[in-house]
Amino acid sequence: MTFSVAGRCATTGAFGVIVTSSSPSVGARCPWAKSGVGAILTQNVTDSRLATIGFSVLENGFDAESAIRSMKGASPYPEYRQLAVVDAKGNSAAFTGSKALGVHGEFCNKNVASIGNLLSDPTIPEAMGRVFLQLEGQPLAERLISAIEKGFQMGGELDQEHSIGLLVYRDQTFPYVDLRIDYSEQPLEDLKKLWQIYEPQANDYEARAVYPEAAPSYGVKGDE
Repeated sequence: MTFSVAGRCATTGAFGVIVTSSSPSVGARCPWAKSGVGAILTQNVTDSRLATIGFSVLENGFDAESAIRSMKGASPYPEYRQLAVVDAKGNSAAFTGSKALGVHGEFCNKNVASIGNLLSDPTIPEAMGRVFLQLEGQPLAERLISAIEKGFQMGGELDQEHSIGLLVYRDQTFPYVDLRIDYSEQPLEDLKKLWQIYEPQANDYEARAVYPEAAPSYGVKGDE
């Protein structure tokens, strides 16, 4: 019921993930990232606890494939899981269990991993990954949005998509971007509109957290 992309910017080292599903609030369960560590996707009968295990492996200096092996080994039901990891060196790995829903697929390349299940077309993950790679040099969030838009254009999943989540981590321990559409008849279009509103302010929100004295002043009305 889900398709997604995890990516790394080779220039900045930033990590990002984007995921969409016919289920509500997919952004709360499936996309994960940590600055300087990696990006992880956990989906298909999701067990979000596996992301913690994957990050522990990556933080100990192991690669994406090792993280996948550890997550599989830690799950009593690996056959139900679909996982993807991109590590701090841009290595990527993915796993799809034997009981993944419907038509499924995965794609791995340098700095990107994409996966999907209950798909209308098994080549969607590769097509999304190729779009991500072709847009190297553009902002990471926009690359991820363009990549998943390709999946929508190819038919997406068999059920109607209702939720979408976009997560980007740069240098800080908190996300640079964390945008979600929890339920909508047009989640991608709503996310794109939300990104257009948020993107011009994203750098300022980060600056206000780290360097409040030097950050732009919004006055009382604009401050949280």
